[in-house]
Amino acid sequence: MTTRQHVEVGVAADTTITVTRLAASERRPQGLVLDADHPLRVGDRESTRVVLWSATAPDTVEVTATRAGPLRIWNVWRDGTLIQAWQGAAGIDVDDEGDLLCLTCRDGHGDSAQDLVVELSFDRAWTQPADG
Repeated sequence: MTTRQHVEVGVAADTTITVTRLAASERRPQGLVLDADHPLRVGDRESTRVVLWSATAPDTVEVTATRAGPLRIWNVWRDGTLIQAWQGAAGIDVDDEGDLLCLTCRDGHGDSAQDLVVELSFDRAWTQPADG
């Protein structure tokens, strides 16, 4: 397991990424950002950046990468009206053993090791993040 500020994986064109939220803190709204150089599709909408908020997104969401390329992932959280990322004690513990990518995210407050826990599965080839 490796701790990072963000995760980057490579995805093939037309890859469906299934994001399953396993746990989320209720102290502060938690979110997961998926960011790419190409459009990502959720339902009938496309954008290069998608934020899945624990308070509003379903527990399982399918995101399609329309083209091959890098997919960057990080966690965010709300502090009042502000959206925060990469502050204080924020980090992601990455477990990429096997076919799943499991991310255990901490927000910047440092009072929990599991503010957001998600699993990502890919229906096509993907490159696991390199250590370092």
